[in-house]
Amino acid sequence: MSVYAFSGTHVLCDIVGIAAERINDNELILAAIRKGIEVSGAELCGVQTKEFEPVGVTAVFVLAESHVSVHTYPEQGSLFLDAFTCGTRCDPQRIVEVVLEALGPCEHRTSVLSRGEPVRVLASAGYAA
Repeated sequence: MSVYAFSGTHVLCDIVGIAAERINDNELILAAIRKGIEVSGAELCGVQTKEFEPVGVTAVFVLAESHVSVHTYPEQGSLFLDAFTCGTRCDPQRIVEVVLEALGPCEHRTSVLSRGEPVRVLASAGYAA
């Protein structure tokens, strides 16, 4: 039998009431996420973005530890931010904090979920508790 550590932290943030000059600034948002990733201690592996006309952006940042995603809704002054990291080497909550700071005054609802199991034992017939 082998012992596996299988855990992570998932931070979900709904942000509303963002000033037009900030929610319309894709570069500001993407740069804030990059800075948040650096501050969190995570390792950035790559980024995929889709910018919309006239404004708006969807992006996924692939991390060695998992991912960060953002979906903006400029016409509503809002965005969804999702940061998930496996293990304990980095702190996804720091990513959200940096983005909120960059966005300035706004309202947000943040949920922090613990995912996975701290330790699981793999048995030949499947996972055993």
